[in-house]
Amino acid sequence: MSTCTPWCAASFVLSKTKKMKSKTNKILRWTPSIVVTLVIVAGAFMKLTTQPQLVEVFSNTGLLPYMKLLGVSELVFVSLFLWSRTLRIGLILLTGYFGGAMAIELSQHIFFIIPAAILAFVWGAALLRDNSLFSVTNKTQKTIAAL
Repeated sequence: MSTCTPWCAASFVLSKTKKMKSKTNKILRWTPSIVVTLVIVAGAFMKLTTQPQLVEVFSNTGLLPYMKLLGVSELVFVSLFLWSRTLRIGLILLTGYFGGAMAIELSQHIFFIIPAAILAFVWGAALLRDNSLFSVTNKTQKTIAAL
């Protein structure tokens, strides 16, 4: 029969609490990324299946021949965004994609808030997953050219 001192019990509880906090923290950091991914993937599939309401919008803007290509691009960009190693390039590509969507909608006098909101959520999700994306440091990085 083993006995556990109060110190042993307290450290066990603290270790379990830390693991639980870490798991909860991970879930809270990834939830916005999953939600924004689902929204982007839904839009991509609507483009790939040529939904009538999107066909009308893309016809008016003159982008109907590119609709499926844009849907595939969304899937590629969001895949890069989800994978931690390519989060930065995925964020840059999604920013360019939705920035272009806002520009097209502004030029056609269409309500541009939807791509702006999606982009804001993408940036928020990226911030929660890796806040070093937005930190400014004065560290000099050694590159091959500098060596």
